[in-house]
Amino acid sequence: MSRRINAVFVLLLAAVLFCGAGQAALTENLNLTYDLGDYYTDIMSVNVTNDGGYYLGVLHDGNLSLLKTDANGKELWSTNVTGTEFRSIVTLSDGGCLYVTALGTDTYLCRSDASGKISYELPLIGIGAGINPVVVSGEKIKFAGWFWETDTGFTQSFLLSNGTPADDQLSLPDGRIPVSMIRDSDGSYVLVGGTTSDINQTSTEAWIMKIKDGNVPAWTSVLKTNALQTEYYGNGSNAYVVCAADDGGYFVAGTTSAYNLTYSYGIIWGAMVSADGKVSWEKEFRGAVPYGVARIGTDYLIAGIGWGAPLWLTVTSGGALVDVVYPNASGQFSSAVQTSSGSVVLAGWSSLTGSPDGYLIGISDGSTTTSPAPVAGLIIGLAGAALVAFGGAKRRQK
Repeated sequence: MSRRINAVFVLLLAAVLFCGAGQAALTENLNLTYDLGDYYTDIMSVNVTNDGGYYLGVLHDGNLSLLKTDANGKELWSTNVTGTEFRSIVTLSDGGCLYVTALGTDTYLCRSDASGKISYELPLIGIGAGINPVVVSGEKIKFAGWFWETDTGFTQSFLLSNGTPADDQLSLPDGRIPVSMIRDSDGSYVLVGGTTSDINQTSTEAWIMKIKDGNVPAWTSVLKTNALQTEYYGNGSNAYVVCAADDGGYFVAGTTSAYNLTYSYGIIWGAMVSADGKVSWEKEFRGAVPYGVARIGTDYLIAGIGWGAPLWLTVTSGGALVDVVYPNASGQFSSAVQTSSGSVVLAGWSSLTGSPDGYLIGISDGSTTTSPAPVAGLIIGLAGAALVAFGGAKRRQK
């Protein structure tokens, strides 16, 4: 197995398809590719460690590994874990992490210490999990998933110390499939999702729900039910990711398709929701599926896939599309996280180097002290670089 990490000058290989006015220049502070396998490497999840490095959930040649790196992205250790897909990684206060993996129709709720020693891998048999299915609160884990047999969403608490299930399970209304969850500043939980996890069915609506601590539902709002142009993007809608907004509300991104981490294609949309669940605006943007969202400066960055290529775009709090960036190669961004400095780190895979490698890029709005070249506003050609498209690779095989 080859194990190399390369710096990639994405600005020489990027296509900025649209740039709006009035935004501070975005800059890169990290740009790396990882080749951990003989055939392909895919960074499916990322989070920032307590010491400024990164936890990476990596799929390589069918194997799943948890990696820890330093602040420059250099690997410190790696350990093999159970599963075929990474769902999410949450950094814990003791320096370890909680990570979620999937194996077939089962989900694994797992914990590792800061040295890579696995404390437990708790199997959740017959249960599905979305993009951001867990939130850590004190000594408990709140998990949001669904029963594959009935496609009914639910939340469940687990003890953080040993993974033992607690008795405060809350079943969501029929047809509610939670895809992502965050913990609000008031201690409540905000969930977003759709109405089915079956790609052969239509998700009839994208929704957002707030649940108070103690599993008491506060409110539910429908965000979107259909694409504006169903002949191009299909019927239905699903919310994928959510982050807190600066006014106490929430920014949500989704796509016009059923939930599936490999093959869903629609059009990316975004919505701003007030603290009491009222939808301020909802707009369709560009790209196909969003897998991550984070605040960047006063705007919101959405990361995902744009019809076969990695994609990130930024949107203002008022719903204006600022820019859309496609690195000029096949691949996608599969995860996004905001750092303590306010920058955003994106992870996924691309064929920028000529082969399908793991892809890690950091983006700042210019308010932090960095010295990379600006991204927004540049349109630079390939300058003769030869790129080999990896059309057969998919992010997450079922």
